[in-house]
Amino acid sequence: MDQLNNPLQQRPLPNSTAVLVLGILSIVTCFCYGILGLILGIIAMVLAGKDKSLYASLPDEFTQGSFKNLNAGRICAIIGIILSLL
Repeated sequence: MDQLNNPLQQRPLPNSTAVLVLGILSIVTCFCYGILGLILGIIAMVLAGKDKSLYASLPDEFTQGSFKNLNAGRICAIIGIILSLL
């Protein structure tokens, strides 16, 4: 109800936590024949791309903390993809 009454209140990006979790899991599971880490990393990158474009279009509507989580998850996903490919 408070978000409807106060339109200036910021909200987190919709997939920032999911991107962070998937990015971390892609690093952890990259040693399982590489396939699982690769899949999780790709999913995290797709979700991060969608949220990053959403943040770029409306930066004042979303919290800075969720954007930082999104970037951290994206970096973890990149690392997981590289390790899975090796």
